[in-house]
Amino acid sequence: MRVQTRPGRLALGLLAVPLLITAGCGRVPTPTKAGDAGGGGHPQVDSAGKVVCRDGSPGVTAKELRIGVDAELTGKAALSGANAKRSLDMAVDDINKTGGILGKHVTVVYNDNQSTNPGAVNALNKSVSGDNVFALIGPIRSTQVQAMTEIIKSQRLPTMIGATNASLTEQGGGYIFRFRPPDSLTGQAIVAYARKQFSPKKIAILHDSDAFGSGGAAVIEKAAKDAGISVQKASYTTGDKDYTAQLSSLRSFGPDVFTTYATNSEDVVIFARQLQELGITTPVVGGPSITSQVSFDLGQQYLQGWRAIVDFQLNAGDVNKAWAAEYQQRYGSKPDLFGAWQRDAMYFMKAALEKSGCDRQAFLAALHTVETDGVQGHLTSNKQGDVNANLLVVQVRGGGAEVVEDATKLLPAA
Repeated sequence: MRVQTRPGRLALGLLAVPLLITAGCGRVPTPTKAGDAGGGGHPQVDSAGKVVCRDGSPGVTAKELRIGVDAELTGKAALSGANAKRSLDMAVDDINKTGGILGKHVTVVYNDNQSTNPGAVNALNKSVSGDNVFALIGPIRSTQVQAMTEIIKSQRLPTMIGATNASLTEQGGGYIFRFRPPDSLTGQAIVAYARKQFSPKKIAILHDSDAFGSGGAAVIEKAAKDAGISVQKASYTTGDKDYTAQLSSLRSFGPDVFTTYATNSEDVVIFARQLQELGITTPVVGGPSITSQVSFDLGQQYLQGWRAIVDFQLNAGDVNKAWAAEYQQRYGSKPDLFGAWQRDAMYFMKAALEKSGCDRQAFLAALHTVETDGVQGHLTSNKQGDVNANLLVVQVRGGGAEVVEDATKLLPAA
């Protein structure tokens, strides 16, 4: 499925982001004039020194800047994908109403990845071969990004992701740029908070068997064992409907804390309900899927008292409050993490483009020099291409989550 937003229609979009890891990282090259040949890694400026978006670069015409989106429009994660799409729609529409980016109207081409790895690869190939996009916004699912990585590198396609498996930016060849904290931070924070709050001797981990869930569980296991805590793990496959065998096995281990690292919020609600049905009352401290709007909409009653380490919290800060209010007014519902990181990435990309123009290599370099304040907090890239290191401890109460403390302060000093 392809959904295209053209000039004159409601635009929806996301600039995919690149990351460039070079010895010169952090510096933008000397500008060249707008009439020079395309490419070259130099910011594009006119004769007066003003940054411009020159026609002729991939995805750039006289009037538009084309961005591809590898989106979960159908399949197991379609609910989460719908929330992300709404947020992107709103962000790009707001940008286009104020003149677009460097005078170009942002045109977004969606390709449906059907919430699968093969679908993600097919959508990527369509963006590259058929749509000639300037950049791509990739998936939030680590396993999908892993399936796409070699093509991204071979095509030298600037790609923005929300996927959090720690290895993704390391393996991205300089073209993958991440807007959510890596699992290496989130997993450590889960254990650090559990230790502070519950002093556990045993921790049980229920996790998705995909790249996201397995990677996060591995971080939790290592951090716990390093602290002298015994660990038992059980895995499941995305979309499973019955978790009673895994939960019963973990209960027999006698844990002081349950932890979860789940890819899909839909799965979280099912095993939360089954925990209650089994009479398991062990405290739960888990990953960000616990507090997504999808989780609350499907089964907030099963999540009461659960704690999570998150990179997004509704109404945390002025930028967040304004965004959430606009989203509520426009769609009649609350936004969540699936749209938050994409909104932040869109404005971060805009800031980089306004510094580099539409030369891809200059754009990549500029992404390492700009800073923005987004709905997730202050954003700035490290050399690896990880932009967001903001983490909070929250607890589910009623129809939402309340901030308990700043999780970054629980992490060991870098």
